[in-house]
Parts: sequence; C-alpha cells; structure tokens
Amino acid sequence: MTVSYLEAQVAVAVSLSALMAGAWVVQRTDNSGWIDTIRDLSHGLVGAGDALWPAGGDPTAARQWCYRDCRLRIRPLFPRPPPA
Repeated sequence: MTVSYLEAQVAVAVSLSALMAGAWVVQRTDNSGWIDTIRDLSHGLVGAGDALWPAGGDPTAARQWCYRDCRLRIRPLFPRPPPA
C-alpha cells in the first residue's frame, strides 16, 4: 500500500513538473502574464486528479468516497438541515 502512495506522489510531482515546464516555455515567449494562470490551473487539475484517483488502484477504496461515508455516519446525529 505504501508503494502505491509513493507512486501517486511521484506521478503528481512529474505532472506538475511537466506542466510548469510548459509554463516556462510560455514565459520565454514574453507572455509572462500567463504564468500565474498556468500555475493555478496546473495545481487545480493535478490536485483534483489526485483526489479522485482510486487509492491503491482499487475503485471500491477510492478516496473520493470518504466524504460520502462521513456524511452517512453523521446524518443520524443531525437529521434536519440547520435553519436558514
């Protein structure tokens, strides 16, 4: 299990490195205003992909289901939504 998490971290690092290398190429063409946009978009896309990718390659143990499971456990404690 530890190996799959290390592989995921390496994949994130390689993805961000490649995207930031592309940002550097854009900056070299005197379009330096796009650097912040590319950096933010890169971090957002890679972060979302990392959060949605199944942990350990098992889709039933995907990290994206953690929030849903937490909400299902909390629902009996808070049956009604808060007043508006």
